[in-house]
Amino acid sequence: MKDPNWRKCVLCADSRTVIRHIPDNSIDFILTDPPYNLAQHSTGNIRLPGRTAMNNDVAEWDMVDFNPEEWADEFIRILKPTGNLFVFTSYNQLGRWYNCLDHKFDTTNFMIWHKTNPAPKIYKAGFLNSCEMIFTCWNKKHTWNFISQAEMHNFLESPICMRPERLSSPKHPTQKPVSILKKMIEIATNEDDIVFDPFMGVGSIGVAAMELGRKFIGVELEKEYFFAGKKRVEDALAQYKKIKTMDIKKYNFPDEGESTMVGENASVCQQTLFDLESLFLPENNNEETKAACVSSGLQPIIKWAGGKEKELKFILPNAPRFKNYYEPFVGGGSVFASFRAEYYFINDKSDELISLYRSIAYNENEFHVWMVRIMDSWDAMLKHVDSNRGIVDWYIQFRDGKINEGGICERLRSHVKEKWEELSAVIKEFPWHEKEYKAELDKNLIRKILRMYKIETEKQRMPDSDIFDNIETSFMSSLYMFFRTLYNDKKLMASSKALSTAMFVFIRNYAYSGMFRYNNKGEFNVPYGGIGYNHKTMRKKHAYYMSAPLLSHFNKTTIENLDFEDFFHKYPPTEDDFVFLDPPYDTEFSTYAQNEFGKNDQKRLANYLINECKGKWMLVIKYTPFIYNLYNKAGIRIKTFDKKYLVSFMNRNDKNAEHLIIMNY
Repeated sequence: MKDPNWRKCVLCADSRTVIRHIPDNSIDFILTDPPYNLAQHSTGNIRLPGRTAMNNDVAEWDMVDFNPEEWADEFIRILKPTGNLFVFTSYNQLGRWYNCLDHKFDTTNFMIWHKTNPAPKIYKAGFLNSCEMIFTCWNKKHTWNFISQAEMHNFLESPICMRPERLSSPKHPTQKPVSILKKMIEIATNEDDIVFDPFMGVGSIGVAAMELGRKFIGVELEKEYFFAGKKRVEDALAQYKKIKTMDIKKYNFPDEGESTMVGENASVCQQTLFDLESLFLPENNNEETKAACVSSGLQPIIKWAGGKEKELKFILPNAPRFKNYYEPFVGGGSVFASFRAEYYFINDKSDELISLYRSIAYNENEFHVWMVRIMDSWDAMLKHVDSNRGIVDWYIQFRDGKINEGGICERLRSHVKEKWEELSAVIKEFPWHEKEYKAELDKNLIRKILRMYKIETEKQRMPDSDIFDNIETSFMSSLYMFFRTLYNDKKLMASSKALSTAMFVFIRNYAYSGMFRYNNKGEFNVPYGGIGYNHKTMRKKHAYYMSAPLLSHFNKTTIENLDFEDFFHKYPPTEDDFVFLDPPYDTEFSTYAQNEFGKNDQKRLANYLINECKGKWMLVIKYTPFIYNLYNKAGIRIKTFDKKYLVSFMNRNDKNAEHLIIMNY
């Protein structure tokens, strides 16, 4: 096994072979510069009067057909849920990268690298080749380290790679400057993250990674480039070690095993590939864990407080090999969706959540109909606001003193009254609580207008675009509050399980930060998420619910709505099975979903796991002395990790909480 503090692994091989040996969900950042195939469009050498002809070709390797489609699925497989993918590309390949990756990521975009000193053109018959494109992809909750808005431009500028940085032997025609690579790595990764470059060339990305304290895996097929890149990466690591001499205890750099080069003609030997795989193994490397990190590539089912999507980077590598998968507190399903198994047994005490799982698993038509109606209503309200931008002018007149407070309030009420036919059409499929809907519109519009006026009076004036966004939010918040009223109508929700489940999905998506909280009457009372939620859509999530891979996953799943102990007694795990547990924490959070889970329940759970469960189990939970003492027993392994909560609600979240991974294997 490699030292857990390894820093680099460089391989001379065909990366199509190597990448198959990288575990699922193990790479933090794929940053690479593959062939552009521009040589196929080259006009050849350019004759120059009285001078040697200018070589207009790139390289022989650029003549070989490069197909992004052959790489996309593997890139997606090995990338962590929090990872980023940046690919240098050109006009002739950009569309192909988009076609294979756009539908697989929440966001795709592009960056431009502007070269301030591009190669000159001898004849003034076209543009200089001063820009290159970088195709970028990521999912929600990805790593992103911007500090200010000024840093968020998708535009990088620098000279092309020049001496002394540029190598003369071997000369790589597309060597990139380390400065722009470092900028991208800083944005998209954290210290000690793994950067992967399957087209390493002369190692510039590896140099940038080493200088920033990241780990690096690089693959290069051409031996001449490989040896040059290997030396550059090793030199950069040596310099990094010198910088870190004051922190040597933390890094504990090994002297050997930092890089691997494989055989003649880039033939990949099996031992080398095992060494590569071993980089990702947990500390308890043994046969039980060696082949465990197999991910389905599926996304979570729904946003859920305490969801473990970000912790998959700890969970997946520490899982054992197993046959069937069990999860008694399935929550949002990020872990359930991630693992591959022969069969799945899942459970949760929340009947709303389990209704959603069953609606998806059984592909219930009525549920899908209500989902579409909710989404159509949301889009209809956005359309109404867009066609009534004159409200911005009313507000500006009020701000400038041309209309008094009473006048602007009357105009807003008149708008709701005069446009009622259009506004009521927004909720035509939901013929309940119309009076409350109208009241929300009147109230939210006036409140937002007066709130903006107060902010502008006390601070500074807003751009017209911000004024429109705030007015739009008042309309969208009104529709959210209307749906929240329907959700809290217990009699209405009891009349249609499909409507209730669809409304549950909506509330989960649009409530502030996805929180679930109830008042003393048992009514859900979390407000609307705000401006950033206005154009949020559930259509992609809804399409995911109907997708073949997810339905196939559910076809092998038994779903229950039981107490965890009843669930285990009904479906007892065997020695070949794996149980993942993410129970309510030993805090007030255990009451958020209206299901108590107190200390006695924690004791019941620990007793079952330690004394009765025959399967291998992993429990992830926040550290408290009570929890630690429950599991600090012979034969139980406990690891720790830090988790930073994204939202602090009513000061009940410790922002830097220590968490435990507890295992019986």
